[in-house]
Amino acid sequence: MSEFTIQNELHNMVPAPAGVATPRVIFKSEDGILQCYGTTVPSDGDVGYAPSCQFQKVDGSTLDTVLYVNIGTKASANFDAALLAS
Repeated sequence: MSEFTIQNELHNMVPAPAGVATPRVIFKSEDGILQCYGTTVPSDGDVGYAPSCQFQKVDGSTLDTVLYVNIGTKASANFDAALLAS
């Protein structure tokens, strides 16, 4: 790769693996997982997700099935669909 092809290489780069059933973490802090994605929404009672953690369901097909928010605690998650305006 040369300095003349780096732009093309960066353009074709995939920054993260595809979503799978086990949530993939995008951002995590000392408070727990803050942002993640996958094909299966974390179960109620799961541990490690910070309050207000956002989960993006990559195979969702409608506004009420693509974004979920943890309204529970780090010790016991409770992901509910976020209400999105169309």
